Amino acid sequence: MKHLITAVAVAASVALAPVQAQTVDQILNQVKSGSLQKSKAAEDLEARFRSAGAGKAAIVANLRAQRETLDARSNQLEAQYAANNEELDQIRTARETALGDLKDLFGAVQQVVGETEARFDTSIISAQFPDRGANFDDISKKVSNQANDLVTAAEIESVWRELFNELVQQGKVAKFNASVATASGAREQQEVVRVGVFNLVGDGKFLTYGKGGVAELPRQPDGRYLSQASDLYSASGSSVDFALDPTQGRLLDAAVESPSLRERIDQGGTVGYIILGVGLFAALIAIYKILTLFGVAAAVNKQAKNPDSPSDKNPLGRVLKAVKDNPSNDTEAMELRLSEAIMKETPKLTSWLMFLKIVSVVAPLAGLLGTVLGMIETFQSITLFGAGDPKLMAGGISQALVTTVCGLVVAIPIVLLHTAAASKAKRVEEILEEQSAGMVARQIES
Repeated sequence: MKHLITAVAVAASVALAPVQAQTVDQILNQVKSGSLQKSKAAEDLEARFRSAGAGKAAIVANLRAQRETLDARSNQLEAQYAANNEELDQIRTARETALGDLKDLFGAVQQVVGETEARFDTSIISAQFPDRGANFDDISKKVSNQANDLVTAAEIESVWRELFNELVQQGKVAKFNASVATASGAREQQEVVRVGVFNLVGDGKFLTYGKGGVAELPRQPDGRYLSQASDLYSASGSSVDFALDPTQGRLLDAAVESPSLRERIDQGGTVGYIILGVGLFAALIAIYKILTLFGVAAAVNKQAKNPDSPSDKNPLGRVLKAVKDNPSNDTEAMELRLSEAIMKETPKLTSWLMFLKIVSVVAPLAGLLGTVLGMIETFQSITLFGAGDPKLMAGGISQALVTTVCGLVVAIPIVLLHTAAASKAKRVEEILEEQSAGMVARQIES
């Protein structure tokens, strides 16, 4: 092969080197010459292969002999494997016979071990005792005949001891050190307080336990629960109030997922903000109006006790002064002056009351508008993504109803404040009319 490659290389070099300087006929002669040389080299190579054929035949015969030897060894091993399997089946049968009633015991042990292991994986007590179920896998393999060894009485008693410890720890409040995954993703050693099998608290925050170990809840419940967690964490032997989660995490998850007041307001969107803003402005106006009317009523009542000295600082005084500054023996003229004075005072008393009434009526309607807009967006989302996820529909409808809640929250107190302000203004008007009627009566009598 080496000679053939050398020959081809020589032929190529001879053929290509003088290409630029030679004619086409010369190149053709060189190609013919090179072809003859390659044929001769190929004949030499074939001759060398034929001379080596006898050695190859010996190698083939040797390999065939080895294959026959290996085939015989394979047949021997297969026969031995079958015999071993038969013997193993006999040993297993003898073992099952020797076990007798222990099989029922092993079945019960296997069931208890499986249930206990599953319970320990989710129990927060495992945060304090992380290696308490380390040998449960070995025990399970032994009682399920996956291992050659039999489970011992001591191993069965270890399962019972761990179950009893679980029962005892359920009624204890314990404090221990553990590696806690914080909300930022880092892990740090913290002192953790465990309340039975209900809650874990660390550094005044609620913790959770899972396959990844102890972790801080990424979102904490509202302030009253956090204050209880802080009191429990810092308590030293004294009793504190603490809200337990008997569902071992489900109620806490619901409390965490529950949106705060600010988040509820944000769900209302632009319409919700407008409703609450107008409602706040109307509430301030109503409170100011009620306080003003209380002051006016007090001044009017004081003036009613002293009608002979009218004052310009209260409505009744201004009404009385209008008659006193224009004395007349004509009763009809006096009535007209009194009516005119009362009509001048009435707009001052009833100012802003119509605004409050309008807000109390429009707020629920604006809330309904926001709800309709939210429902339209919800149905558009259902059209795009489908209704396979009930949480999508429930969340969208909940957000849509927030504006209705905002409208009712604004309307109800504004109606009450408007009623209080209107009734107070009406009472002042009645006093003015009552005093005016008295003055007319005295004029008629005189």
